[in-house]
Amino acid sequence: MAESDRKRLLERALALPEARESDFFGGRTAPADADASLLKIIDDTALRTKLLDTKLAEGLQSPKGPQKIASIVRIYPDFDAPRRGPSNGRTKAPIASPPRGLPTVDEMERLIGRIREIERDVERELAAQLDGRIERLKRSVADLEGAGLESAVRELAAALEEKRALASQIRFETFRRVERDAEFAPRAFLRLLAR
Repeated sequence: MAESDRKRLLERALALPEARESDFFGGRTAPADADASLLKIIDDTALRTKLLDTKLAEGLQSPKGPQKIASIVRIYPDFDAPRRGPSNGRTKAPIASPPRGLPTVDEMERLIGRIREIERDVERELAAQLDGRIERLKRSVADLEGAGLESAVRELAAALEEKRALASQIRFETFRRVERDAEFAPRAFLRLLAR
């Protein structure tokens, strides 16, 4: 395809309306590493086929039969979209496309370093809040009687249980913060790590 044709095709693709999270159907979601401005709704099936065939787009959602769901593609401005697999005739959730290539050792070290750094901050924040609550409850137990004492003891037991479960909450919050850091490019490789 001539360079001028590629340029025109890319312009047409980028002019398509952007897909919103609400356009995804049946449990599908936008790939975590995707630039939201490159997720497009497309009604023109001939254009969709051309975008896919030239590796300018990857199909993320396609209505089958009379379904009233949006046809969504992800645009790859460098014409390097992942190859389409053979269709088996069944509607299924798309497999999220992997980041372009595997990460380098340096990228993974940066990602793991960032996770550890944020994890320390999150642990300090969450543990400080919980420790303060536990200390307040311990002090209040000494001065209470009857129903007030029972209530404080139950609340103290719940706080201690929360402290035991803190590790999974810290890990969840850490990954959430890394995922939302749009300035940190290695976040695209988070999916390669078990949480």
